[in-house]
Amino acid sequence: MTHTLKENVVLSLLVAYRGRPLHLKCLMEWFNVTCSINPGIELVIMEDSPEPSITTDPGRNIKYFHIDGGENFNKARLLNIGFNNSTGKLVSSYDVDLVPADLSFRQHLAMAGKSPDLLISGYRLNYKKEYMHIEEIDNAKYSAAIDIGDCTESFLRRQLIDGHRFAVIPLFSRERIEQIGAWDERFEGWGSEDMDFLDRYLGRNIYQVRAPDLLYMHLNHGAAQGWNDPALTQRNDSLYFAKRELRKMANYSE
Repeated sequence: MTHTLKENVVLSLLVAYRGRPLHLKCLMEWFNVTCSINPGIELVIMEDSPEPSITTDPGRNIKYFHIDGGENFNKARLLNIGFNNSTGKLVSSYDVDLVPADLSFRQHLAMAGKSPDLLISGYRLNYKKEYMHIEEIDNAKYSAAIDIGDCTESFLRRQLIDGHRFAVIPLFSRERIEQIGAWDERFEGWGSEDMDFLDRYLGRNIYQVRAPDLLYMHLNHGAAQGWNDPALTQRNDSLYFAKRELRKMANYSE
């Protein structure tokens, strides 16, 4: 099911979704407000579930696709489906549990447009509830918690010394995504598919910049079957490191 877009699309937000109804409700509510602020943004939702959650017209600038993918949640596959059905010159893999702190992408879009050689991403704060009312957004950042995971020594070491790349809502160039072959669908469940994508996207000539002006609220959630299963995560990590080593060897041989 899709909704016809009436505006020229600058940014496509791709949301791979399964089994988080309150997050989906919040997403739809804030996006309806965002459309009036940024009319050139489309929301593309790919739901992996036995039955669709959205059965009526999803609304302005929203595309919805239902896929019954089986037991494991293959985020990479869903993102590729969304990418192939999106039209924005900029594309973001957007998590269903994130809310822009000011409901606007204006600043993020402005910063992303400064240089094609920079990949601009932001920061996130953890919100203690699973759902956020629109009227709570202005004050939510004052009651939210700093994401401690981003501040641990091991996490920072992986970024600063080991060259691991993490990003909160980077805005990718469609042209560059096509060049690297989009997302690797061998990754299933949670983890590593995003780092692999970032590594390939950045290559040697694009640089990641994290900007404190760009803030996103992270809604609370627990574990999910077929998503953050330890066995799947371990398999994904092994695939990622194997691909990373191959890239290193290819760089050394040049």
